[in-house]
Order: sequence, then C-alpha cells, then structure tokens
Amino acid sequence: MAAVPMLAGVGLMMVCCSSLSAFMMMGDGDDDKKKKKDDKKKKKDSDDDSDSDETFTIPTDDDSTAECYAARYTDLRLAFGTDKAAAGSHYTTYTTNGAETRDNSCTLSDAEAQCYLDRYPAVQAYAGTNLKLARKHYYEVGMGVNNDFVCPPGVKELKCYGERYPDLQNAFGTDYDTPGFGTTYKLNQHWANHGKGENRDFSCP
Repeated sequence: MAAVPMLAGVGLMMVCCSSLSAFMMMGDGDDDKKKKKDDKKKKKDSDDDSDSDETFTIPTDDDSTAECYAARYTDLRLAFGTDKAAAGSHYTTYTTNGAETRDNSCTLSDAEAQCYLDRYPAVQAYAGTNLKLARKHYYEVGMGVNNDFVCPPGVKELKCYGERYPDLQNAFGTDYDTPGFGTTYKLNQHWANHGKGENRDFSCP
C-alpha cells in the first residue's frame, strides 16, 4: 500500500514539471518575439541612418555650375583649368547664345557618378560602390578641389597617356599640368584622332 502514495507523488511531480516546462517554453517564445522586435527596430534605425548619410544638396549657383561644366568636359578643363569665370563665359557664349547643347548642371548621371568613383581611390574608400555617396562626396569634397567626373579620358588619364608613350612625349612635350592648349590638350586631340583607332592605352598604373 505504501507504493501508492509514491506513485501519486511521482505523478504530481510530473504534472508539476510539465507545467513548469510549458511555462518556460511560453517564456522562451515571448523572448524570441521580443528579440525579433528589437532586431527589426535596430535594422530600421540602421536603414534610417544610412538614408540620412546619403542626403546631399545639388548646388545651382553660378560658380558651382561653371565648375561642373568644366568637370564634365575634358576639353574645357584642359583649356580653362580651374578658371570658373572662363568656363561660365564659354557656356554663355556657345550654349546659351550659341548652337552647342552642352550641359552645365551639377546633376551627375549614374555613368558620371560611376566614373567619378572609379577615378579617385579616396572616393572608393568613402563610398564603396554606392553612387549616392559618390555624388555626396563630389558635392561636399570633390567640387572644392576641382575633381572631375567626366568619363575617361580626363586630365588624369591623358597625363598617363603621355607618360606611357615616348613618341607622344617627343611630339607634345611633358608639361602636363599647365592649363591651355599645350601638352595635355594636344594629347586629348591625339587620342580622339589617332590613339583610339590605334588601340593605345590611357589607363593609369
């Protein structure tokens, strides 16, 4: 007869343990829901931070559009360097009042943003592969130091073009940094008229 109470006690313990297990499992479920909710909130906060990091203002003042005009066209950067007044005057004469249809806006296309990103290692370090961040870098940093977003060849690549070929150095000299119609301007003409057809290389090491 003594065995009966023991069995009853065991049964009570099993019921008790089962209830505790169920309670703990319910608790785990609540914890999982809370964790998922927290993770979702963190992701949203992270996305919001990312979006705010990508914000920028496209400048429209005369100095900025003159700089963007030169940064978009290699021949203009070569001819005028960083002279915004000369670049702005060229736009007024040949596009506003002339037959050319060049663009002086500071809105970078995807292709231009990609070329800007590809040209400058500092931009790659800042933006990775994000074209919005590449644009942000241009507006907040690159424009101030006269970086170009024209697709190659730009001034940087034309200098490499000249340095790569001794015959071009003999023909046009090695004064790559002086604005105007000298060495680098002539290299640009050579590339367009001859070098491209000859499969020459303007890439930089």
